[in-house]
Amino acid sequence: MDYGKERVVALVDMDCFYVQVEQRLNPALRNTPCVVAQYKTWKGGSIIAVSYEARAHGVTRNMWVDDAKKLCPDLQVARVRESHGKADLTHYREASVEVIEVMSRFAVIERASIDEAYMDLTAAVQQRWKNMPDQQINPCLLRTTYIQGYPQSGQEPSADDDSSQVDDSIMDKEQRRSIGVQQWLASSSIGEQNSAEMQLTVGALIVEEMRAAVEKHTGFRCSAGISHNKVLAKLACGLNKPNRQTVLPLDSVAELFSTLPISKIRNLGGKMGASITETLGVANMGDLTQFSQAQLGQHFGEKTGF
Repeated sequence: MDYGKERVVALVDMDCFYVQVEQRLNPALRNTPCVVAQYKTWKGGSIIAVSYEARAHGVTRNMWVDDAKKLCPDLQVARVRESHGKADLTHYREASVEVIEVMSRFAVIERASIDEAYMDLTAAVQQRWKNMPDQQINPCLLRTTYIQGYPQSGQEPSADDDSSQVDDSIMDKEQRRSIGVQQWLASSSIGEQNSAEMQLTVGALIVEEMRAAVEKHTGFRCSAGISHNKVLAKLACGLNKPNRQTVLPLDSVAELFSTLPISKIRNLGGKMGASITETLGVANMGDLTQFSQAQLGQHFGEKTGF
């Protein structure tokens, strides 16, 4: 296997986690424009979590509740509890423990935050592949999986697939997702033992099962990214939310980076990203990759540049 493709790593991110916790506590909040706000009530309180129904009205995190209600008059507000003059996050922390317990049944877990965790799937993938009788994966088992970079132009899905007759210009997102998975699984390298493509595919299968188990046992939905390292897994996770997962092969990174803003990369969303943009005069990751490690080290210091 090529260097950089030895591991399979996933980042799992709970979708609007604080909102989901409040909705489980109060089912009347489900399927409504809903936010979770801080316990302090000046201007209605600052919003820390937003349901997708509320996002459709333009409501965002860090917005004041009073301002959000101007955009969405039917907005439902759940408030963080208060204990001894401070925010009481007990409900969210306990819910997070529930999720981690389920995830731990599938692979080695590294918690990243209250609503995010990394999974090292490398060993689990190898074990699963050995136990697969025909070593083939049915596309139906990857029902919420996107393959970044697929479908590729110029390739046609199988003749018995109804979506093969759909014009690309009117093809909806789900049809493209399905065709992309079929193209990916049809590639010759998927069946090769220890190939990077095979390992990512089996990793995606495990994460599909894990996410279904989390929803079954906790009621919470989550999104995920599967790739070969933490940075790429984190990036992939945000590409097709909510309640979806994305595989990011190394071969698809260059195309993705060509239009990806630097701020979208983990740890480059703040002052560091702004400094890179100003110093080097670049706006996206594709431009940044044109600089060598030595050049980056010269501009930003050896530790940061490398």
